[in-house]
Amino acid sequence: MTASAGPGSSDPSPLLLVCPTPELVAEAKEAGFPVVTIAETAGFTDDQLRDHLVETVRTHRVGMLIACGDASTLPAVLETAEHLGVSPNPAAAARSLADASQIRGLLTRSGPQWEALALPTGPGDAPPSYDIEYGVETLTVEGMHRVTGIVELRSTGKGAPSAGSGPAPGTGDGTVGTGLRGTPVHTFPAPITRQEEAEIRALATGLLDLAGYEFGYAFTRVARTDEGPRVVESLPRQASWPTSRLIELTTGLTAERELVRALSGIPLDTPVTVGCAAAVPLPDPTDAPARGTAQPEVREVREGYALLTALTPAELATRAEAVLGRPAPVGLLPAGEGHAGRGAP
Repeated sequence: MTASAGPGSSDPSPLLLVCPTPELVAEAKEAGFPVVTIAETAGFTDDQLRDHLVETVRTHRVGMLIACGDASTLPAVLETAEHLGVSPNPAAAARSLADASQIRGLLTRSGPQWEALALPTGPGDAPPSYDIEYGVETLTVEGMHRVTGIVELRSTGKGAPSAGSGPAPGTGDGTVGTGLRGTPVHTFPAPITRQEEAEIRALATGLLDLAGYEFGYAFTRVARTDEGPRVVESLPRQASWPTSRLIELTTGLTAERELVRALSGIPLDTPVTVGCAAAVPLPDPTDAPARGTAQPEVREVREGYALLTALTPAELATRAEAVLGRPAPVGLLPAGEGHAGRGAP
């Protein structure tokens, strides 16, 4: 399960990637990192995983461990990396972000101004209703948080509200552990005003500061309620599909490449958004590939979604209507003073 690759670099200490994507491995090797990988963690007990990590780090003299995907929230990975001195983050920071109840506790302990921003979900609580969330992807380097994009997740109003604590297969980042009803429409950049964008950015990056998050991607979900923005959860990893793909399509930035640039100490590119994009749930996912790819408006079809791009929100709404066969959701129409995601840090 462990593999080593790479031509070497000026730093002789290899980089250990746990559950990486093939794209991340390729980017790290191209940048000259000696790379060691642990492809998956599912076959280990916690004790076995800890032992395997210790053996791998010591055998290959690993200098840094980066946990990706689900591995980024596993205590066995986080705590072992910190114990061995190869983690770019305090284990407590990533562990706190992986647990919604710990996030609520962190906000509550941080003062009334933060306590008011937690979404109450305990017994007897009555969380404010909402049908829109904003997903905020950030890349942190040495404690400095850069927002790479803000996507709107708008409820379709069909189906029961979802429950859970993380992304589920086929749903992306928007339906699990939320009050959203049905499979949401993802729109990037989020159609929000500059004031709303500033509030959402400040909430997401402020939470990372409170948690002591020092390095890597995070994806924070913020609910839009009648009482103002409320934190749903924050995960210590990059946005999953389709959010990640929408950001890539409109900014041209690849998440894996940007992470490797950060590891290399290279200044990060500023994301400049060109046009807009949406992931629209198909009315009949059973014939999605044949039906979706036959339409010129559709860039990709995957897991019941059609990915669309356009130069303007109005054009995007027209293309979404052509795919859906009905008027597009209001989230795809022009709104406010501008769009989030243009890359201000």
